[in-house]
Amino acid sequence: MRARLTASFVVLSVVLVVGALWLRGYTEQSTLRTHESRDLREEATTLALVVEQRQQLGQPVDRAFLAGVVDSPDMLEYDVGDGRPVVVEGQAYSDEHADDAIETMVESGGGTLTLRQAGSVLHDLADRDLASLGFLVLLVALVAALVGYVIAGLVAGPFRQLAGAAGQLGRGRFDLDLPRSRMPEAQALSQALLTSAGQLQERLASEQAFAEHASHVLRTPLTGVRLELEDLAQREDVPADARASAARAVGRIEAMDAVAGDLVALARRGALVAGAEIPVRDLATQCAQTWADALAEQDRELTAAVEGDIETTYTPGPVEHILDLVLADVLKRGQGAVRMVFEAHHDGHLSIGISGADLRAAAGPSADVSITQARAVITALGGRLTGDSAQELSILLPRR
Repeated sequence: MRARLTASFVVLSVVLVVGALWLRGYTEQSTLRTHESRDLREEATTLALVVEQRQQLGQPVDRAFLAGVVDSPDMLEYDVGDGRPVVVEGQAYSDEHADDAIETMVESGGGTLTLRQAGSVLHDLADRDLASLGFLVLLVALVAALVGYVIAGLVAGPFRQLAGAAGQLGRGRFDLDLPRSRMPEAQALSQALLTSAGQLQERLASEQAFAEHASHVLRTPLTGVRLELEDLAQREDVPADARASAARAVGRIEAMDAVAGDLVALARRGALVAGAEIPVRDLATQCAQTWADALAEQDRELTAAVEGDIETTYTPGPVEHILDLVLADVLKRGQGAVRMVFEAHHDGHLSIGISGADLRAAAGPSADVSITQARAVITALGGRLTGDSAQELSILLPRR
């Protein structure tokens, strides 16, 4: 985008400059022709005075005399009315650009003196002017490229940041890094992404609330019915066939309870963003690299491992968000090496163990803000965080 904006700025600047120079050249041609015509008229008047003075001295006005006074790019014609005009041409005179030739006529010594300037004079002046204008256009293009590159960077910057935020949202994150821009388009896109992130977060909360409510609503009545049937099956004052029916009903209740549990677990395991899941080995590699780069700035080491089924897929955004919050706490109050272990369980749950952080004691009321925020996100996902920031942390997340 930056390159296209820069190119557009350069093209627009060059087109405007060329258009302005074309208008200037059109008017300059007329001005230049007027100026040369005036000079030629003055030159012809001077030659007429020279011719008159020569006649007064009784000397002939012939070809040899006129050849000595005519300028190199001019043609001089002197006609005394006898039908035999004297015509001389300068060494550089040419009819190559006859349309641009300038001619003037004055009376001198009883005759007519005509002075004609070759069109190549105006043509050469225009060419020299064109060369300088070409250099000016090149200079304007270079300046426009430099200024356009800077302006394009300022314009494209918020949109590059918006593209990164959209990528984060596509990975399942809702803590978006949005630009602060006064451009209405960037503000509209930021608002749209923020709304989508809020909807994603609301979906997580509603799914978690549904799972908890469904588990309570379905399992509590089933548990009560099962207890009643178990009590009925153990009573001696009830016929044997009734006790047998009660025992079979208890089995059916247990099967229904298992189905209810599977339905609740299935609701919790749905992907946050379809198609965004990646294997846990890739997720662990990316997160470990982020931690290693950040810890290296404090001269601290990180060791990481992946266990279990490394091909199990998870939505990376929530995991990255949680680990970023934990990392902020580790960087702020930790010292020493850190070990991180990812494990994909057979039931699909993901556990992340973080140990060796050697965190210092909390200082101030906001010391555990990052851990508190991480715990809130984990809870919204249906997982749990055990341990505290002074010892090993264990994060357990459902497969999402």
